[in-house]
Amino acid sequence: MRAVFAYGISYQDLVEVVRALFTFALRDRYESQGRPANETSLSLAAGVTRGEVMKLVTSRRVRDEQRAFAAKRFDQLTQLLGRWHDDPRFSTPYGAPLDLSMQPEGSFRTLDELLEASETELDRETAIVSLKATGCVEIHFDKFMRCTSRTFRPGGKDLSKIARLGRITGALNSNFVHNLLRDSEQPSYFEKTMVSDFPLSESGRNAMLAQLRGDGEDFVDGIDKWVLTKAVEYMDDGGKRFGVTAFFFEDTAPSSLSVAYPQSLGVSTDSNLAS
Repeated sequence: MRAVFAYGISYQDLVEVVRALFTFALRDRYESQGRPANETSLSLAAGVTRGEVMKLVTSRRVRDEQRAFAAKRFDQLTQLLGRWHDDPRFSTPYGAPLDLSMQPEGSFRTLDELLEASETELDRETAIVSLKATGCVEIHFDKFMRCTSRTFRPGGKDLSKIARLGRITGALNSNFVHNLLRDSEQPSYFEKTMVSDFPLSESGRNAMLAQLRGDGEDFVDGIDKWVLTKAVEYMDDGGKRFGVTAFFFEDTAPSSLSVAYPQSLGVSTDSNLAS
């Protein structure tokens, strides 16, 4: 609800979102069962008019296009940063990203060379503006670019940020639903949660967060490198994408319930979230 208030979303907006989710989930269910999934059948099941269903379909198409664009840009910027850190042409033997020249100069690696090597559709201006806005890079004297963070986190109330919120929470929920409803033949998705056994001060929170930043980023980076080097033999155009996300959170459950949590890291997997 904090995000809802921050983005100025009304109660009626929420009702419409839930109605749309129900309608489209119902359509997918009907189609998987071989049942009619036209506007008339959906309107009767969802308790809305046929015209409202048609409006939902149109709005959904526009939002899907916006979401796809935001997600694609996020993935490409993440891929660019990953290449900068992992490709020996643009990093030191210890994995530290090299400073990149903004223009060809001697033997220095350039931003344009990184963009080409990243195999994305990013143009120079989009990459510079996006990376600067999120604090991932610093530009010195308009001559060279220095990477300050491998993690791309969209800032401000833009489509990229709200799309990421939906993507991450959707991945988490998908993990739980998969494990809850899976057939015995299907593998369970990895899910572990760890909560401190006792309340921590603000400095204790910061220390725990710093520990996770080191260990957690190493873990996720290790999985990412494994995919790039080991999983290529399993590549299948007809398959699905899978991924891992790790996050730190503030526990809101009563302290008496904390013993019910399984011991873990707070990592979930989902077929819709790329590493």
